[in-house]
Amino acid sequence: MRLQDKMFAIESQDDNELRLRLNPEHTIYRAHFPGNPITPGVCLIQMVGELLQTKYQCMLNLKRVVNLKFVAIISPIKQPVIDVKFTQTEDTPTEVKAKGNILYSDNVMTKFSLIFEKR
Repeated sequence: MRLQDKMFAIESQDDNELRLRLNPEHTIYRAHFPGNPITPGVCLIQMVGELLQTKYQCMLNLKRVVNLKFVAIISPIKQPVIDVKFTQTEDTPTEVKAKGNILYSDNVMTKFSLIFEKR
């Protein structure tokens, strides 16, 4: 399921950093959790994948989670705007590798190191 333009929208971007606005009305937040919505970790990974698909103009499947740390909960109510900052990306003929952080007001919320397979 594509999340961009439904669960989140890109507000601004440069080469390595994107500012996203979360949509607290999205269906996922009604289930996770009613009255106290938080962004599921799997959705954060999907968001990163979709951002990379746009950057590299190819379809990607998650191949491997090298490292993933959820440092703090991301709520679309308390943290409606988050930043995804890529500290390192590598585009090969078969894969896209990405390391970075998801931040709210310069506070690290999630750290990731992921490998996506091109399809």
